[in-house]
Amino acid sequence: MSEKLILDESMDKVQLIENTKESLFLKQSKNIKAKKVPKNLEYINFIKIISSYGIVILHTNPFWGDNFKNKKRWIFTNLLEQFFHYTVPFFVLCVGATLLDFNEKYGLRIYYKRRFLKIVIPLVGWSILTYYYRIYFVKNLQKRRFSIAYILDLFFYNKIYGLFYSFHIFIVIYMIIPLLAYVKKEDKIYIYSYGFFIILINKGIIPYLIDIFNIRFIWPYKIKATGYILYIFSGYIIENHKFSRISKKIIYIIGFSFILVQIIGTYILTYKYQGINLTHTGFLKLPTILYSNAFFLFIKDNYYIFSRIFNKNLINKLGTLTIGPFFLHMPLMDFFKKFPILILNIDLLLI
Repeated sequence: MSEKLILDESMDKVQLIENTKESLFLKQSKNIKAKKVPKNLEYINFIKIISSYGIVILHTNPFWGDNFKNKKRWIFTNLLEQFFHYTVPFFVLCVGATLLDFNEKYGLRIYYKRRFLKIVIPLVGWSILTYYYRIYFVKNLQKRRFSIAYILDLFFYNKIYGLFYSFHIFIVIYMIIPLLAYVKKEDKIYIYSYGFFIILINKGIIPYLIDIFNIRFIWPYKIKATGYILYIFSGYIIENHKFSRISKKIIYIIGFSFILVQIIGTYILTYKYQGINLTHTGFLKLPTILYSNAFFLFIKDNYYIFSRIFNKNLINKLGTLTIGPFFLHMPLMDFFKKFPILILNIDLLLI
């Protein structure tokens, strides 16, 4: 009897402990749910829209290239080229602002599933469609005998369409994100700030100064494939750090000063050397880095103004459809080149 009594008491204690754990878990879950406030990321959709539009402008800017001899026309197209250079940086900044804390919302399985559906499937699908479109319709791609090496060469070296290179950049970025996301929340701003400045110095400042002063030296520590991580770090910092008014003003002044350097510097050096000069221009060049981050912060800080001008529901809807224009605009340009009568005097509209 005593053994049975002891066993019953033990079972009661175990059940009590289990019930206590369950009640505590439910209580914590309710608290977490109550405290979880969704971030105001509507400005991200607006940024995606203007970035998508900017990419189309860059790729359809008809007179930049080597047409600098028509000075009046080239001044305007150079202005467009430099102003809309925020496009790719903005998309990467959005990744940093939204994904570096994904582990607080869901696990790795869901993370990779979403990235696969968002990037890999569209890239493979559109690559196949574009391949056959270019071979059989616009006929500006030469068909070769199929082999594994040929397929890999086409896909990974962007020989189907060179402009798909940015999706390969994002695939690498998405693979790196989990390593960065699992940094302790309280340490993220400091570690990401360190990472941002290390890459800025090695990829942005030192190579830029070497170019500016025409020093015949190749900087050995220039970070190449991972250079875009700089924008991931700064995207998170801009989204999560509260900048003082003075800090914002300093960032705006530096950023918008460098877009002037980018515009005027490209103009001066292009005419000086009688050929397009890219000393100041490039997604990972110092002027674009500083300008893109300042412009991103400006839009985030002043989104309430844009939300009054444009319909919020429309912005949120269009913000989910920005991948389409990227894949479609260049094949459409090829189509219009094949049938120029359909676009009439589109060049006049682009000037």
